[in-house]
Amino acid sequence: MIMIIILFFLFIFGYEWAYLKKKSRKRRTFWIVFCIMGMSFSYCIATIVFKNMPSPNTLIQFLFTPIQQKILGKVD
Repeated sequence: MIMIIILFFLFIFGYEWAYLKKKSRKRRTFWIVFCIMGMSFSYCIATIVFKNMPSPNTLIQFLFTPIQQKILGKVD
């Protein structure tokens, strides 16, 4: 499974590198794109290595449920 993730991220890395080079993006853009990609890669590997790692879904639901309730007009 880890090998599939590594290959997938290598493919994305190559695609992003070629796109950013073709569009002549600034060095800052490269840093932003590859730092976010590195964080995503680290999280993917961590979820495989640490099976009991807490899910971010709980945090996302805690943050956005009140907003969703207001949008839908539901009052508890």
